[in-house]
Amino acid sequence: MQTLLDGHPELRAAFNARILAGVSGKRLVETRRSRRRHCAWFLEQLRGLGYEARSEWPFNTSSQGYFSVCRYIDSLLEADPRSLAAATGGPDLVTKLKTGDGTGRPTLKFMQRVEMDAHKLDGRFCVSLPLMGGGFQEKIVHRLWVIVILEVVSRAVVGYYFSVRREVSSDDVLRAIKRALGRWCPRPVSFSDTPYLPDAGLLAAAGEDFVGLCWDETSVDGALAETCQQVRDALRDAVGSALLDPKTSFSKRRSKDDRPFIEAFFRNLAGQGFQRLSSTTGAKPHDRKGKEPEAVALASRFQYEYAEELLDVLIANYNATPHRGIANRTPLAYARFLAQHGERNPRHADPAVVQALFSVRKRCRVRGGAEVGRAPFVEFYYSRYTNEVLHNRQDLVGAEIWVTCHQEDDCRVALASTLDGMSLGVLRAAPPWNLSPHSLTVRAAVCQACTRGQLTIPAGADAIEVFLRYVESQTNHKLPVHPAYLEARRILAAAANSSIGATMFDAAAAGADVAGRAPATGSLSGGKVASRRSLQEPGLGARGHESESTLPPRRMAQSK
Repeated sequence: MQTLLDGHPELRAAFNARILAGVSGKRLVETRRSRRRHCAWFLEQLRGLGYEARSEWPFNTSSQGYFSVCRYIDSLLEADPRSLAAATGGPDLVTKLKTGDGTGRPTLKFMQRVEMDAHKLDGRFCVSLPLMGGGFQEKIVHRLWVIVILEVVSRAVVGYYFSVRREVSSDDVLRAIKRALGRWCPRPVSFSDTPYLPDAGLLAAAGEDFVGLCWDETSVDGALAETCQQVRDALRDAVGSALLDPKTSFSKRRSKDDRPFIEAFFRNLAGQGFQRLSSTTGAKPHDRKGKEPEAVALASRFQYEYAEELLDVLIANYNATPHRGIANRTPLAYARFLAQHGERNPRHADPAVVQALFSVRKRCRVRGGAEVGRAPFVEFYYSRYTNEVLHNRQDLVGAEIWVTCHQEDDCRVALASTLDGMSLGVLRAAPPWNLSPHSLTVRAAVCQACTRGQLTIPAGADAIEVFLRYVESQTNHKLPVHPAYLEARRILAAAANSSIGATMFDAAAAGADVAGRAPATGSLSGGKVASRRSLQEPGLGARGHESESTLPPRRMAQSK
């Protein structure tokens, strides 16, 4: 082979150029050239030179020099790593060659830098919709997301948020930041009595000194939801952190090597979590292998509430599991060690500033007045607001005031003040937005549905209840459930839990146990004792009672 090519330098140059040819992004070329195609091209060139007519090598062998050509191709590619990477993995692998082995990374201190990213869960889940004639019907929801904030030195998860939107928004990122700066409490889990490991939890579970602990830098991959001005301002004001994106650092968009710790965490979260279930979609489309995860989710009634519980357990237990990257210490234990022996003075976020992360302030013009025969009011995000103080301020009619929505999940109330800072008290929303708690996102989705003519809100009705019943009546449609419906259910469930309280719940559970042991007629569910889950979820009643071997359907409480 070498003797033949030494006698024809032009053939060697042309053959080498063919083997080492790169892929251009602007030209239409053949990208995958197999060894057989290279060998066929080489034999065709030798035929033109008369080697076949003279019956010289390689035409005098049974393989026609195929193995010699393959060895020459391998040796040439091994001498040029860039061409070998392009032939093996394409442009992505060529780009990966620029990445180092990690030894040249800067030495960081504890809570100096965190990595934040969003991950699409590899699973399909459903939601139980109550039917008008009784019973429930399961319907598939869209793929859900989780946003995670990871500390790079201790590998501890600082905070996360389970998003029910189709795509991650800036509000989801802010909720993840808010959870990272708040306290962590274990969730009530329905699939196990002891799901959490000892000392499991987020970073705030490591001790009182870790609650509200701030960091200096936040590394993201450049997604718009993570780099918008709203997130930058929140990180600067509440955390005191700078945002490191591809424009302001040496990272690159969609590069997994620039944020290796968060990408490794997502890989482990998927491999040790949702990908182990039969309802998984797999990391890639070909991972399904003929499976139907949607059918499994519907048949097993694996609802997204259970996915949220499972996600919280997986992340909390991760912080209490030994990690090979930190000498088989748990992330929380290593975080305590670094905090005790560190040289940096810890910074803690102001709770008032953290609580105000989701406050929305807008200048609104006061309308109405004595001239039109209406009490003064303001229009704020598709609703009218007023109170007794504003009724008596006829001098503000036609002027602008500040209206601030200070509660992220209850927009029935808002704060008002004049432009010079004088308080006007708490404004209350007018019907139909004055009954059920909701967020501005849910209200905007309901108003958009009304604008498109999908539903009509009768006079005096609850807009949230009308929207819920509209979505629940679309059980025969194949489209996934509207994300605003899932958000509304979450807000109503949180409002119901906070209003009932643990004391009233325990009393109700004790009363149910007594009634279940009594032989009197008319006991709950035909003499069966209601479980803790069924009591905690108003609206289930006898229809929601199921055996312990299956996942019971859920129905959020109605707030009126």
